[in-house]
Amino acid sequence: MSVIRSLILLGALLCCAHGAPAQDGAGFVPAGRQSQVAWVLPVHGPIDAITLRSIERRLAAAEAAGADAVVLELDTPGGDLEATLRILQALRAHPSLRSTAWVRPLAFSAGVIIALGTDEIVTTPGARLGDAAPITPLGPLPEAERAKIESPLLAEVTDAARSHGHDERLAQAFVSVGVELWLVRDAATNEAYILDEAEYLEVFGAPPERVLTNVSSSSTGGAVPPDDATLVPWLGGAVARDVHDIDAEPTLPPSRDRLTKADADRLEPIGQIVDSGRLLTLTSAQARAWGLSAADIPNEAALSAFLGGATLHRAPETWSESFARVFMSWPVRIVLIVLVIIGFVVEMAAPGTGAFALGGTAALLLLIGAPWLAGLSTWWPLLAVLGGMALIAIEVVLVPGTLVVGVAGALLLLAGLVFGVSTPSLSGEYSTTQLTQGLLLVGAGVAVAGVLLWLLAGPLGLGSRVARRLALATPSTTAPTSRRADRTGLTGTALTQMRPSGRVQIGETVIDAICSGRWIEAGTAVRIVRDGMEVEVEPDE
Repeated sequence: MSVIRSLILLGALLCCAHGAPAQDGAGFVPAGRQSQVAWVLPVHGPIDAITLRSIERRLAAAEAAGADAVVLELDTPGGDLEATLRILQALRAHPSLRSTAWVRPLAFSAGVIIALGTDEIVTTPGARLGDAAPITPLGPLPEAERAKIESPLLAEVTDAARSHGHDERLAQAFVSVGVELWLVRDAATNEAYILDEAEYLEVFGAPPERVLTNVSSSSTGGAVPPDDATLVPWLGGAVARDVHDIDAEPTLPPSRDRLTKADADRLEPIGQIVDSGRLLTLTSAQARAWGLSAADIPNEAALSAFLGGATLHRAPETWSESFARVFMSWPVRIVLIVLVIIGFVVEMAAPGTGAFALGGTAALLLLIGAPWLAGLSTWWPLLAVLGGMALIAIEVVLVPGTLVVGVAGALLLLAGLVFGVSTPSLSGEYSTTQLTQGLLLVGAGVAVAGVLLWLLAGPLGLGSRVARRLALATPSTTAPTSRRADRTGLTGTALTQMRPSGRVQIGETVIDAICSGRWIEAGTAVRIVRDGMEVEVEPDE
């Protein structure tokens, strides 16, 4: 008996050494799922190029640190298509890291596509996922363009589902309107199968009923999902970009054998779960019942148990990635554009302490610097903005009235701002959609800045800036001096700082003037040295 016991013990030890399933309070854990160290990568908010760069960095760090698994904690309304597909490529580039998507609590659009590209999907109780049709930030895609994008996207999600054992028909229903699906159940094993119309006809020999069934949670895990509104925010949808390198046909074989008439006796029809008029959206219970989600995971303790007692290491975005994400959001960009315009216009119109210029410069650096910090922009938009501002300053100070230099500066400034706020594709090119977004953002900023400048014109004493060459207007209590007589040689006092333009008082009259040579501080005695289209003064020393 002792020999038999020794052999049994030896066999158990050998099984453990070869990765036999572990057991904990949640039950047996398959050997392929067991992990020693798993990195949890939060993926929150819209999917964009910053998300891609961050995930690439964190995957490399996890692999370098010796992790054997990563968990993408998804809470996203969707996002950029190109970044999404490159995230799938990044996951495939690290085969040593077993990947799990943890929907906590939303994975719509790009989020569910990323989930389908992982080895396993789990959900929090009450989570929702689905609705992954391609859209543009400016509205729905035209039918022809939608078909062009949808075909390779369907191939991508089909292959992703097949390679990871997910039901490919559910994956297709996430992406394409027009997919109809029915649920059947094996009466003996209680296993659920998803069938399209052709397979249903082949199995049962009769067309299925086209009535969405309110299936109870006791039989399949939840009610039919409601017709949810798309949750992809403006300027954050799955945009058609660089999908030409994706195969338009699936390359992997189906994940299960096709059911036939021979299977009819063991299968029980449950009802239609997806009709042709909507995109599929699932609750966590439905995802569990229909085989898409492996488990409901409410917290990190349950996640660790699910992975066989793995040690979890949470790896959020870095401060620079979070910083860039905030300042690259469209509301913040509009505010920054407004601050840039107001700051420099007011500073040129009312030279003083330089506070407006400093504010405009800071806003400009944030506007152009945020994408540069995230590695998503180049230096030339900043040079274009600075060059445009320099040309406008030359027009105002040196060659007023020519308009050519000023118009060229305004166009250069506009181009710099548009390209500065238009995030290029990861190949470095700008698409029409991206430039349209940039124009909308800059246009909105210019409009808001114009309204604010008009409202500030009274309190700041601003008059017609074009007619007066962006110089401060004479207060309403005084009138400009008549130029019928040459005033060269008259003396007075600078009422404001002159850098180089400002106001001076000559006798009882306040006039606009510019200084020659060094800047003049307020209160300095001045003398008119030239009296023509412009009044030029210098310190009266």
